[in-house]
Amino acid sequence: MDITTNSKNTTKSISKPFAKIAILLAISLGLLWFSEDFSLARLFEFDTCPDGRCQGSVGWVLWISYAKDLIQPFAFYFFICLGTRWLKTWQSRALLALAIPTLLEIGQGLYYQFSPSRYVGSFDPLDIVMYAISVGVAVLIEQKVFAKLLKFW
Repeated sequence: MDITTNSKNTTKSISKPFAKIAILLAISLGLLWFSEDFSLARLFEFDTCPDGRCQGSVGWVLWISYAKDLIQPFAFYFFICLGTRWLKTWQSRALLALAIPTLLEIGQGLYYQFSPSRYVGSFDPLDIVMYAISVGVAVLIEQKVFAKLLKFW
């Protein structure tokens, strides 16, 4: 009878980490897929004009400019949460999730001083604000919602 109890406890203790991994992967990869492959034409109209200086609708501009800046660092934070073995505190995970996109954004600003031949994006300080908001919301959801709703978190 002792063997049966141990196998049940082992099954329960193994299923909790797998549940957390499944939730983290579903959130992070799902949001990344959504932000990259979602067809914007379904929701936002893009104005077409013959002179080539077309301006998208407000929804289009906000999606292209700032929605991905909110979604992707949020998803990146939850992806980093898979590495709790190496990044034990939420502060270290949040710092990494904020630092990498911020450094990439700064790199966009510096790139044109060295090689202006290819377009790699433009530096926008508001993007860094969006990254900070996104990571902050991700930390709040992990610490306040998931930690309270899911006992194994």
